[in-house]
Amino acid sequence: SYHIIYKNNQMKQRLSALSKETRCYIMSAIMVFEGFNGVDAMTETRGEMSLDVLGLSKEDIMSFPMPEYSQIISHLKIINDPEVRHFILSNTYLPVLRSQKADAYRAFKQFCSDLKWSSSEVKESMELTEQISDIKPLYNITSSSKSGCLTVIVFAILSSTLLAFTVI
Repeated sequence: SYHIIYKNNQMKQRLSALSKETRCYIMSAIMVFEGFNGVDAMTETRGEMSLDVLGLSKEDIMSFPMPEYSQIISHLKIINDPEVRHFILSNTYLPVLRSQKADAYRAFKQFCSDLKWSSSEVKESMELTEQISDIKPLYNITSSSKSGCLTVIVFAILSSTLLAFTVI
């Protein structure tokens, strides 16, 4: 328990060094992938925990203009801190694992590809997230994707998730 609190505080410090705008883009990415699960009893709690670690309030996220997928990518791909990148990867991959949906896996793989971060770093974060959550992916993801359609789908999911999160 102490270790988790310490790690959370350590991550809060790393994240607080980022601009509020960047932290809002990180939250937007998390919400995109939470959207694959739909709204359930834990949505608000997971959202509040993410906001807390990111040092954001509900008002911060509600007043943040809804970004397009390309904006999320352009703001996140320049992050150099490997701990922050791991935070982003694990917090976007966990809802994908929970959803067990093939389209969620394809969207996540495209997200990782678009970020252009080290494939070994991405793989390591995915494996660690699977170990910690004790959830394994059901689907074998191929590298082929229909990215033109993906952007529209991700944007629609982001829109509905933002709306659901602000209503709660």
